[in-house]
Amino acid sequence: MGIADGASNLLLLVIALVVASAVAVSLGLAIAGRLDLSRSVLVHAPTSRAWEFIRHYPTLHARHGKARDLCQINEWMLRRGQGEDAGTVWRALGTWGGAEYWADVEIIRVDPGKELAISLRRDSLGTHRGLRGHLGSLSLEAVAPDTTKLTWRLRARLRGPRLILERLVACPRLQARLLDQGLRSLKVEIDDDALQAVDDAPRPADRPGAVTATPPPSVRMPPETTA
Repeated sequence: MGIADGASNLLLLVIALVVASAVAVSLGLAIAGRLDLSRSVLVHAPTSRAWEFIRHYPTLHARHGKARDLCQINEWMLRRGQGEDAGTVWRALGTWGGAEYWADVEIIRVDPGKELAISLRRDSLGTHRGLRGHLGSLSLEAVAPDTTKLTWRLRARLRGPRLILERLVACPRLQARLLDQGLRSLKVEIDDDALQAVDDAPRPADRPGAVTATPPPSVRMPPETTA
């Protein structure tokens, strides 16, 4: 084998290594750029009762959103829709890391007693600029008359290098920006309500009464012309 043949083989090896590295990096970015997580809990309440804790999105996110440890939402403003129907857009107003923060959240699907699905449209952090196909859905499935399975699923495609990098080094923070919900706290709230309902059930000497759901937080309704 001559010197020329050796140099040619070396060049081919270098090219092969470069191509393999590029393929590995592209595959890694594709995997890192696809977010699809799912988790479930069982709550001791019928679906109709569990739905009362889910149907009003600002209340759900204020109490159980993963972002509540990172930011403070002071107000929810209704920008479009009736508040709980598909097509409704809510704007959250508050602070994140000491800076002013806002986020527009659209309710994508509503199937009362079965599913609530939302999507982040825009936020002051610019998350939406590197985001595609974002969808968060909370579904309810009756597994017994007084037991409901709650399943939260968060899906998104991360197109921007900043979001992909954040997923690699600070995934919980990124998921909070993507409106991730905590099911443990939701389970505690629903189960505690079920126990309270049992404790408050009328005894023979009691007067009958109804257990009411905790009212949602105050929200600001826009003028009729607000889009």
